Amino acid sequence: MNEHTELSLKPCCQHLRHKMMFCDERHDVPGMVDDSSDTRVFFCAVTQESLSPIGDPVSPTCCTTERECYRSIIIP
Repeated sequence: MNEHTELSLKPCCQHLRHKMMFCDERHDVPGMVDDSSDTRVFFCAVTQESLSPIGDPVSPTCCTTERECYRSIIIP
């Protein structure tokens, strides 16, 4: 963990998770994710797997508002 590394937090599904969210408090922001790593493994908090409730892979680019299981942390 390098606290000097810049984070680029972007809005995401509130169920999207990755290991750094539990290791580095800067990553622990509900509904926001740093997608700058090419090797980061994402998982769904609902299924506890790398697949969503609808059976599709999870990632910041895959988990969009187009999916019925997507949940925004921002309430319209």
